[in-house]
Amino acid sequence: MSDLRNDVDTNAMASEDDWAAEQTPGFLLWNLENIWQREQRRALEPYGITPVQFLLLSGLAAKSADQETVSQVELARHCRTDPMMTSQVVRALIRLGYVERTRDRRDKRAFAVRLTAEGREIGQRAEPDIRRVDARFFAPLAHDIPAFTDALRLLAGERPRRRVQATSRNA
Repeated sequence: MSDLRNDVDTNAMASEDDWAAEQTPGFLLWNLENIWQREQRRALEPYGITPVQFLLLSGLAAKSADQETVSQVELARHCRTDPMMTSQVVRALIRLGYVERTRDRRDKRAFAVRLTAEGREIGQRAEPDIRRVDARFFAPLAHDIPAFTDALRLLAGERPRRRVQATSRNA
């Protein structure tokens, strides 16, 4: 990502007199993410797992459907999580009995991970509750959810699935 200080269109930003940190898009996004995570944690509390643990269980279930073995690095890439954090969360999932880890047959330096029957079951049981949280949380966006999702992808540096109206940061 380029140095955003040089790319900001100062005409598009509020004047210094009108600027308030709590009203900036970044602060609002951070605040929204905290609210969303709180709702996710509440939904997952009966299952004894965290949102990140659910994400990795779900990601591992999806990757396992496509291939026999999944390395921790592949899992981190698929879930867009930090590899070191993924390793720590996988260790917690191993202690819970939801994941097994072995040396990868293809690369002896790497670890392969797989869901246990218990891990698959807890992920499947929790998924409807997580889907309900998302549906309730994003309901105010109604038909704008695809555009919102594409805008988030655009900001993350990914190619949106649909055409998104955006201006160049270098313009």
